[in-house]
Amino acid sequence: MTSLSLLLFQNGLPDLPVVLIEPHRNYGGIWRIKFSYDTDQPLSMSAGQAASLATDLHQIGEDQLAGEIDDAVRSAMRYSSM
Repeated sequence: MTSLSLLLFQNGLPDLPVVLIEPHRNYGGIWRIKFSYDTDQPLSMSAGQAASLATDLHQIGEDQLAGEIDDAVRSAMRYSSM
């Protein structure tokens, strides 16, 4: 079984408490998922990578974090279709 720390590391995220997970449009107009932290710079990833991360998080029982990512991915997909 994969640990939360390893899963975050594999996806380029620190093992820190996430303050906010939200859709974010980059300068190229592409919607991404942004992870904001109190003690570190925000990081972002593609909506596809974030959806895959959420699936993996559900599998290890991290349903709250996975749900927040799922919500952000749904919003990003909705925004990109407008």
